[in-house]
Amino acid sequence: MALIYHLALPKDWEDALLKGTYDHPSLKEEGFIHCSTETQLLPTAQKHFTETRELVVLEISERKVKDKLKYEESRDGELFPHIYGKIKLTDVSDTRMLFRTENDQWTWD
Repeated sequence: MALIYHLALPKDWEDALLKGTYDHPSLKEEGFIHCSTETQLLPTAQKHFTETRELVVLEISERKVKDKLKYEESRDGELFPHIYGKIKLTDVSDTRMLFRTENDQWTWD
């Protein structure tokens, strides 16, 4: 089973657990939710979450979101997965935590 990953702020994930679905402001602003492959995950956290100390990693089965998943080229030509719609809780196979270390690197729980 191929997995893709979305980085969420803990508060946003807590809200999703109460609502039953996860969305992100990018869904309204850009029409999709940004995701990463496993190899893109830590560089994405390092680049886009410079002021954040912890993140929830949503592990999402490509199979469960295949109807709304597209791989699209980013500015540097790399293909990133984008989900065109809300993420249902049942789409998330697992969650893990990322924490920023004292030397500003990300580490898994």
